[in-house]
Amino acid sequence: MSGLVRIVGFVGPEEDSGAAAVLAAASASAEVDMIIENGSPWPDFDHGSIDWRARLSGAHWLALSSSTILESDSARSAQGAGMTFAEFEGARVIMVVDMPADEERLAEAWGHVIERIRQIHILFLSTEVLPRIAALEGMAPSDLQHQIRLRGMVPQVCTFDADSKILRVEHALGSISGRASAESEAEWIARYICKLPESGTGTDGIEVASGLV
Repeated sequence: MSGLVRIVGFVGPEEDSGAAAVLAAASASAEVDMIIENGSPWPDFDHGSIDWRARLSGAHWLALSSSTILESDSARSAQGAGMTFAEFEGARVIMVVDMPADEERLAEAWGHVIERIRQIHILFLSTEVLPRIAALEGMAPSDLQHQIRLRGMVPQVCTFDADSKILRVEHALGSISGRASAESEAEWIARYICKLPESGTGTDGIEVASGLV
């Protein structure tokens, strides 16, 4: 891999949140490859047309949104294929759990995340969905990140509140929390995944990449 962080993302043409916002925020300091479904409606999208091996070769990250799988069976299949090829190619998956346009389908999107959770390296929970997912899992919001990391064996489970600037990262070696000077969730995630390959995934590296102030 080159010195420049390389991020591949699979997003829809109308998406402006979740992974799409992260990719936009990261584009100034990373090499970003956005795989965008366009030219045909989602139901007719040919997920087999994506050469995942070629697109993920040399990539540090595959950035995905949980809500994308709700668009169609093809979108779901494409995302699943991307996660599988990411394992083969050495790219780490960051899954942004965002609120779908139809909020009633959050449980469906979350169910897909759970099915694939062992393939996820970083799970980011937006502040909007965190209490809703805690309710789905039958636990207190304050316990959710820790329990997801333990039960799902996810290396990192992260949150960042753009209003309070409070971040929290549950990781394999413990937990960090504090404040960072990012203006949005997407900006914080973008900075974090751009710095993490260089800083490392130990406690000190995670603190540096998180931008704790």
